[in-house]
Order: sequence, then C-alpha cells, then structure tokens
Amino acid sequence: MNGDLNTAAGFLRKFFLQPKLRMFLGLAIGAGIGFAMVRDVEWSSLSDAFTDFPVRWGLISLAVFAAATAMRAYRWQVLFIGDKVPLHRLLLVQNVGIGLNSVSPVRIISEATQFLMLTLRYRVRGEDAAATLGIQRVLDFVAAAILLGMGLMVLPILKGFTPYIIGAVLIAVISVLAVPVVIWFGSRPGLTHLQLLASTSSSLRELTRAQVRLTWSFLLTMGYWLLLGLSARVLAHGMGIDVSFLVATLLVIGTLTFVALVPSLPASVGTFEFAVFYLLTTIGVGDGDALGFALVIHAILFMPPILISIMVFATWAVTGRGNPTRLEPDTAATDSMQAQPPLD
Repeated sequence: MNGDLNTAAGFLRKFFLQPKLRMFLGLAIGAGIGFAMVRDVEWSSLSDAFTDFPVRWGLISLAVFAAATAMRAYRWQVLFIGDKVPLHRLLLVQNVGIGLNSVSPVRIISEATQFLMLTLRYRVRGEDAAATLGIQRVLDFVAAAILLGMGLMVLPILKGFTPYIIGAVLIAVISVLAVPVVIWFGSRPGLTHLQLLASTSSSLRELTRAQVRLTWSFLLTMGYWLLLGLSARVLAHGMGIDVSFLVATLLVIGTLTFVALVPSLPASVGTFEFAVFYLLTTIGVGDGDALGFALVIHAILFMPPILISIMVFATWAVTGRGNPTRLEPDTAATDSMQAQPPLD
C-alpha cells in the first residue's frame, strides 16, 4: 500500500514539475476553458465592442499601468538598505523576470531570473537580492489579501468567492510567518556552512528591523495594486463597462492570483480571459463586452514585460552586452543621501 502511495506521489511530482508535462496540462486546461467560454459568447456583440474601440482610453490605461510598474520598481529599491541599485536597472530586471515567467510553462522562474540578473550582471550581493525579493513577495501577498478582504466586506457579489479569499489570506499569513522561520534557520550553528542561507538570514533580520522602510515599501505596494485597478477602471470606462474602481481592482488581483495558481498556456492565454469573463458576467456585464475587455486588459498587463524581455535578450545577443556590470556609486546621489536622515 505504501509503495503504491509513494509511486503515485512520485508521479504527481514529476507531472507538475516537468515543463513539458505542465505545458500539456496547460494546453488541456486552456482548451477546455476556452471552449466553455466561447460556446456561449455572442460574437456579434464582441465585434461591436471592437468596432468603436476607444484607442485614447486604451493608451491612458497603458500609461497608468506603466506608472504602476515604475512604482513597483521603486518599492523594490526602497528595500535595499546597503548599496542602492539604480531604479532603471530594477525596472529592467523586474520586467525581464515577469516577461520570462509569463511565457514559461513553469511559473516559478521570475524571482530566479531577477536574482541571477542582479547578482551576475549587476554584482548585487546575493543576500541582498534574495532578501529583497522575498520581502517583495510577502508584501504582495499581504496587500492583495487586505484588498480582497475589504472587498468581501463591502461587496455582496463577492460572497461566492469567500473560499478563494480565505485562501489568499492564509497564503499571506504563511508568507509572513516564513520570514522569521528563514531567519531562525539561517542562524542555526549546524547550517552556517550554507553561506547564502546564513547571509540571507542576516539581511532579512536587518530589513525587518527597518520599520519605516518596510512601512513605506508596503504603502507603495498598495499603491501598485490600486494603480493596476485604476488601469482596469479607465479601460472599462472607455469601453462603456460600468464597474467601480474597487471592483476593477479586485478583478485584477483575483485574476492574476488565479492564473498564477492554475496551469495554463504561455502568457495565460485563455485562462486569463476566462477569469475576467466569468467575474464580469457574474456582475451583469454582457458577454461581448466582458470578453472584449478581457482581451484588451490581458494585452496591457502581459505584453509590455514580454516585449521588454525579448528586446533585452536580443540586444545582449547582438551587442554582446551580457557581461557583468559593476555598480558604480553615484557621487551626487551619495551626497544627497548623506544630507538626508535615513529611512530606517
């Protein structure tokens, strides 16, 4: 009996961790979801939604998304206590990681890519990169859980999604508890030979003591999610879809959480549209308008990082600029920082 269970468990681990098998699963799920979604769509209404598409509002929505992306990179920069990484580099690294993660059959390479770019190309200390990447993820989980919880309290239409919101809250709680656990393990005498774990533990301990810096980064994280919601709200307004700013924000958070957990095709094609389509039609939006909105907001949220990652690697391939770059201190910036009180 135990042998059968071990065999089954081994098969499941192999099935979910191997890229080719996950791609097959994503293809099957994406095809099934796509068929279920398009079967009931009135294609004439979808055509009407794009016939008079508000290009101006689409560009404004894209601009708001760009501002959100910049705020997210600045949120990351705030977390670096030692040497500051230039904002434009963090913006580039962030988008490359997100872009590669979007097209990968295994959605766990974003932080790995960002870590390698920071440490190998820009010579950032590994412990600083690991600590800030981890805290970023924790802040995202906590901010999303708070916003979803607020939505559950004020929007009756979300009552049916209570189990998913509870799951998001549990993930946030577990991620917060994981920080002291990593710090504890890294300080154990028997694990000090694991240099990266020990140094990351030290960086995390230092970062958790910088309360003002953490608070500021958390507020920026909330601002990032709210700007994503504003981007969706602007597009919805331009397309004549009546949804509030709070609903648009929760729509984005819920959909991005859903597609991160469910195996799907690269760029979450089909799965993303299904999530948005289902949520919008649940609150009374027409099929054509819901699907049209889903297609456009999908492009706005996913295409820029993918295009940036393609351009970065194409440029490095042509110019050979993939060599490591040492962080050079900015004298003016250093003088300015010395003249101001530290955040923490």
